[in-house]
Amino acid sequence: MSVRERRSIRITPDEILFLIGNSGELGIVKAGNKKQVFIGMPDNEEIVLFLEPEDLIAVSAFNRGEKYEKGIRSMIFLLRELESPITVLPENHPTSNRLPMVVATGNQIRLNCNIVPGTHPEQDILCACEDLSGIEISASDDGVDIEGAIKEFKIEKF
Repeated sequence: MSVRERRSIRITPDEILFLIGNSGELGIVKAGNKKQVFIGMPDNEEIVLFLEPEDLIAVSAFNRGEKYEKGIRSMIFLLRELESPITVLPENHPTSNRLPMVVATGNQIRLNCNIVPGTHPEQDILCACEDLSGIEISASDDGVDIEGAIKEFKIEKF
């Protein structure tokens, strides 16, 4: 049985943590305040998710570089500051193949490259690039706890 790498990383509400893979990136911030996230479902229903200040907002991009980091920051701004809703696509929707980024929110998020982007209403699973797949991220009072191997990360002001 192998032991999974574990690490705690401190981030403040005004910082963004980027986990960097070979073929994609993930941006993570704290929710910062109590808030509601509305999730539009394929069956014309809406789910409301309640976030606490220490909960996470994560955006996964299927490419990397400055352009995608700007996109991650923009998506986080839309979710955290403007409280934009999240939309879940139905299975086999053709748009899934064109999504440059997907999002998840909550106190724990599992990264998985074997799911269809944009079709999972469960906010504890997020499609990610292959080399970030399998990583589990949990909110902590002063940052995040990460289980799984990460090769590169950086923290910047949000």
